[in-house]
Amino acid sequence: MSLDAAIVDYSAGLLLRYFRGGAAIAGGVPRLDYRRDVEVLKGHWAVSEAVRSLVAYVLANQHEAQALLTYRVQVHDAIARGRVDARRTWLYRQQTGLPTALVAHEPVRSFNTGPNLVLAWVLREAATYTARLLSWQGANSPYLPVIEQAQAGMRLVQRIEALREPLRAVSLGQRPNGGAVRDAARSRRQLYRLAVDAYRLLQGLERGDRDAIDRVARSALIAPLEDWRRFELAVGLGIGEALARATGGPFHLHLLGSDSTGPIVTAGRFAVYWQQITHYHSPAPLEPSETVTRNVLQDYGIATGTERPDLIVVDRDQDAVAAVVEVKYIAGDTATARFREAVDQVVRYGRSYAPAGATGPLLARSLVALSRNAPQRMAHTAPAPFSVDFETIMQPHGLDAWAAAVAAP
Repeated sequence: MSLDAAIVDYSAGLLLRYFRGGAAIAGGVPRLDYRRDVEVLKGHWAVSEAVRSLVAYVLANQHEAQALLTYRVQVHDAIARGRVDARRTWLYRQQTGLPTALVAHEPVRSFNTGPNLVLAWVLREAATYTARLLSWQGANSPYLPVIEQAQAGMRLVQRIEALREPLRAVSLGQRPNGGAVRDAARSRRQLYRLAVDAYRLLQGLERGDRDAIDRVARSALIAPLEDWRRFELAVGLGIGEALARATGGPFHLHLLGSDSTGPIVTAGRFAVYWQQITHYHSPAPLEPSETVTRNVLQDYGIATGTERPDLIVVDRDQDAVAAVVEVKYIAGDTATARFREAVDQVVRYGRSYAPAGATGPLLARSLVALSRNAPQRMAHTAPAPFSVDFETIMQPHGLDAWAAAVAAP
């Protein structure tokens, strides 16, 4: 298995354990808020592979929607288009005094059928939850391109003539009946089978079905991210679980389901922030070389900018940053070079998150996570961050030593 595949499996496994109704970490602490988390999952269902495949197929096969022959009652003069209803004709003539009126059941083709209603309901539900998922994102969310692409596809689907009638007919508060779902599932048309697959996937999420959650986690919570972002997310989830074990406190996932400026994980008294500067940041005095760099950039009208740690661990009881975590995905470089870069960043960040002259304790609680080949510490003559690689993170207690140091009084 490749490294990227292993990272996806590890992340999906953590998410699956979280979302599986009431799964517990060490200490027996439940960590599922069903009412909140099922909405998060349904939001991601709307951009999952099942829904994306359905929308793509609908757009590529716009004429596959099947109409059925139905009948509507119409009144004609002298010439009937359809089967004449003798009883209604006699009554209508008696009421109106029109001797040539004919009441007939006129045949018409309608797209407002069971399978089409299933298709339309899935598309309407997906559009609703895609908009909701978008409302949860920040301006720099890595999920924005995926959501915007999904919304563009939904807008194109709504313009398809054959689907306008069923889209108007469906109500999100009333689901398709069992007969409509069975008819769609039995259809020979791929369009309706894809719609049923997406519909049943949504039902599985609502039941807490393991396979359904796994499908959504892999295709919507993880797949849209770049390799290095996936690794950062995996590390963030891993350190959250390690801190929950160390403190015995509850583990709660806030990933993409709440304020985008908040933590992605809370574990006991700790909160883990992903790619956030946070209000704990206090600009450190510039060193001589940094002052020169700032002055050069100012001459070009360019701001220096503020670097963000990959992950920050905040002790909410102490209202202070407990650790800085720098994550490096190695691609085309050596582990030594990336570790050297990460240590430089952790030391630099420490100046902004610890009082002047007191960065040593923060540095000793910090962490550098490499995707592979993390170096081993040879001596303990100076404060230094912990060093782990993905192979260590995947071990059941690979992060426990670091978590114990962070959670120590």
